[in-house]
Amino acid sequence: MRSWFQRKIKRRPEPQGLHANAPDPEEAEKLRSKYTHFRILVIGRANAGKTTMLKRVCNSTEDPCIYDEKRNQLLEPTSQRGIHDIRRPFSFQSNPHFIFHDSPGFEAGGEEELQNVLSFLEEKAKAKDVDEQLHAIWFCFTPDVSRPLLALEQEFFNTQRTGNVPVVAIFTKFDDLIIQVYDREKHYSDNFENALATLEEKFEKPIKAYRHPPRAYVRFQSLHDDEGNHQEQIMELTKRTAESIDDFTLKNLFVVVQNNNLEVCIECAVNTKLFKSNNDLVHFFLSFHSPIAQTRKEIIDNQHCIMVWAYLLDGVCDHSEDDYIKETDARKKKASLHL
Repeated sequence: MRSWFQRKIKRRPEPQGLHANAPDPEEAEKLRSKYTHFRILVIGRANAGKTTMLKRVCNSTEDPCIYDEKRNQLLEPTSQRGIHDIRRPFSFQSNPHFIFHDSPGFEAGGEEELQNVLSFLEEKAKAKDVDEQLHAIWFCFTPDVSRPLLALEQEFFNTQRTGNVPVVAIFTKFDDLIIQVYDREKHYSDNFENALATLEEKFEKPIKAYRHPPRAYVRFQSLHDDEGNHQEQIMELTKRTAESIDDFTLKNLFVVVQNNNLEVCIECAVNTKLFKSNNDLVHFFLSFHSPIAQTRKEIIDNQHCIMVWAYLLDGVCDHSEDDYIKETDARKKKASLHL
């Protein structure tokens, strides 16, 4: 099977222009020292696939760890102490830079749960420590044509929320929607297009008409399938979330904290023009990812990954695949000599 980088040769991005607000390497390192965590509130009904999504985002197969109120001790999830307490943050050991909060959606707690979420947003907006502030909201919907949007979900998007935190609408289990609209007399591609049209008509259009709609929309299909294209789908979520963040520092933070999906965050950094040059990109990612690598091999692999991306962007890869492999192996060997 061809590697991710080998596949990338055929569809490498064109070199990007300069970003007017892109930081130089010294400024980027200062940002990294100031912002250490990216905090996300995940909202969604029961069985919306939130945990599966977060495991894919953090590249983990393990259950999350839940912090106590003082964040000085990790608690294991239990039936009495689940992850649905919005004020009890949790993360995955594979990527502790992501801090999540979970709301079970407005179906479970009714009006009380909606007010709980709005109160939580207000609290986080008042936090002075940037690490305690909320940086994004992922609102998960399970597309169900029989009940597209609940009244309290509509109220949420019609309410002026404190803090102006960007919201990304995520339609999970799109494959279930295909089944709901499936016509046996039609080809799968026609049913797929019909499901897309239904999603647009029943969900996206109504949500976009609200006073405070999401800034971006993403759909997931068969995210639980290990053999599927879940990495590409998570890449789309990464891109859309980064695009929805106005603050350049937070955008930068969101991209670089995805250390377990290094190729994802580098591509996103390139596509969103986070850095003025490829050299700045390489310098920053080496400074961010090398300290958190666990072994010498991981550091070399991280450097290899970053250098290959600079190589791709420099346009050298218009040669044969053998030339590509030879050059990247040489860069990897050179990286190991500098450790």
